[in-house]
Amino acid sequence: MKTIMLMRHAKSSHRAGKQKDLDRPLAKQGGIDASRMGFFIKKTGVQPTYIHGSTAKRAKETVEYFIKAADLTADIVTWNEDLYYGGARDYLSVVQKAEDDTDRIMLVGHNPLLEETVSLLCNGEGEYVARIPTGGLVCIEHPAVKWKQIKPGTARFRWMIIPDLLQKMDS
Repeated sequence: MKTIMLMRHAKSSHRAGKQKDLDRPLAKQGGIDASRMGFFIKKTGVQPTYIHGSTAKRAKETVEYFIKAADLTADIVTWNEDLYYGGARDYLSVVQKAEDDTDRIMLVGHNPLLEETVSLLCNGEGEYVARIPTGGLVCIEHPAVKWKQIKPGTARFRWMIIPDLLQKMDS
């Protein structure tokens, strides 16, 4: 069984200025939310073996907070500009090229690409399966033995968790 976790970057800053979209950092709440998601993954024991992240600053910061809280190391992270500039098929390509010696990977990126990827994996080209808020994490499973066997419309949506829900559970 192969597990694909797709996480949308946490809440980013929208401060005025001539900042490029690629360079937007996380807001303070974004760091809190990314850490909260990392603690959740650590507590549940479903840490990814590899993480592929977008090259956007807010995605990189999300990964940094996440791995620290999940007690993971930076050597499992690969940065991929296709997760910023590309489309759902680029996300699928990253999945299909994953190392077969692992069964759980995570991609950290952006909407609408993540929502399109979840839909592509679970429905083919059908309607959206999930609306993913900032910091949200979706888990999808596939019975494949090799990552390259994963094709559109063949995966199963397992669960989704969002920072707001975790905050309410911790209160």
